[in-house]
Amino acid sequence: MKLKLACCTLVGVAGTVAACSFGPISAPTTAAPTTGTSPLTRGDVALSPGSIGSTGPVVAVNLYALHNYSPREAVTYGTRTLAYIRNDLHADAVDLVWNMYAPSYTSDLVVTKNTETLTASNIGTLTRIAQRDGLLVEYRPIMFVETRGNTWEGLINPANRDAWFDSYYQANLPYLEMAQRYRVNEYVIGTEMNLIGSDPQWGYFLSRSAKVFTGQITYAASDNLYFPPSTQLPPTALTGMDMYERLRLPASASLSEVVAAYDKFFTGAPAPLLERTAIQETGIEARAGAYRQTPNLGMPGILDEAVQYDWFMAGCEAVGRFHLRGIFFWKVDLADNPVHHPASSLSTFEGKSGATAISKCASIIKD
Repeated sequence: MKLKLACCTLVGVAGTVAACSFGPISAPTTAAPTTGTSPLTRGDVALSPGSIGSTGPVVAVNLYALHNYSPREAVTYGTRTLAYIRNDLHADAVDLVWNMYAPSYTSDLVVTKNTETLTASNIGTLTRIAQRDGLLVEYRPIMFVETRGNTWEGLINPANRDAWFDSYYQANLPYLEMAQRYRVNEYVIGTEMNLIGSDPQWGYFLSRSAKVFTGQITYAASDNLYFPPSTQLPPTALTGMDMYERLRLPASASLSEVVAAYDKFFTGAPAPLLERTAIQETGIEARAGAYRQTPNLGMPGILDEAVQYDWFMAGCEAVGRFHLRGIFFWKVDLADNPVHHPASSLSTFEGKSGATAISKCASIIKD
């Protein structure tokens, strides 16, 4: 996967974390918020108790539901993958990711599909398992354009913006309600919508969404629309970015070279922006020479686990050095069996040195 800053009313500063005492997973009940945590300040924004980064930077993983699953499958798969994220990768948080769809680039509709879009009920089930396991929880819908060409949501450019934002609100509404029910730590309500990221409609849309979910609402920008001088971000109090910047490095680059090249992008960003930011998504193939085609996670090539390991370690170094809110690694698929049957694709970190890097990340960013 793979996006700048408008002045407007800041939305979604409040947020609480749900207590981790539950009944059966199949019968969710409303969780009670915790209290008594003093907020940190990020730039000029106070992070409320429970928000991502409020008690220090987090190590996190994107847990992606490629399709909808039965309630029983959601429990089985979620129990397995969330345990791996917590116990093997030593993560603090999980980003629950599911699919929404646009019929075309210019369509005014946002749709969900019975077989492809994980239901809000299933998202609630996964939330309960994650919170029981001691993980902070973030929600993040992503979108695909229903075309035979490029399906990336960064190309969405609806003809009627009012109608599109209303449709997008309606599609998110059940998930916003679920987020409120379980007091999740953050709701990333948009990802890499390059052509509409600075649209003035975001102000009203965010205000409307905040009436349903009173916790932290954020947005994940493409790297090319995050870093100055091209910064364009919807007006959220906290923000995020997806890091897939191409690095001009040889295949034989050392870890120190990767760290230095990675850091060049963050060095030019103002500290108050960095401190409001989480790397909401980053990944790379464990493939020789992948630094020059970082966004392409489906290229064939020669396995080189050091590439993925060094990219992940460089991300952890950046979080610590630039005081970001945290880093989310792309990805574990919900139906994976990562311990016993890790996926074999070059972009997958399960069973590779990339997983080792993630497990070391906390010691780097929290030193």
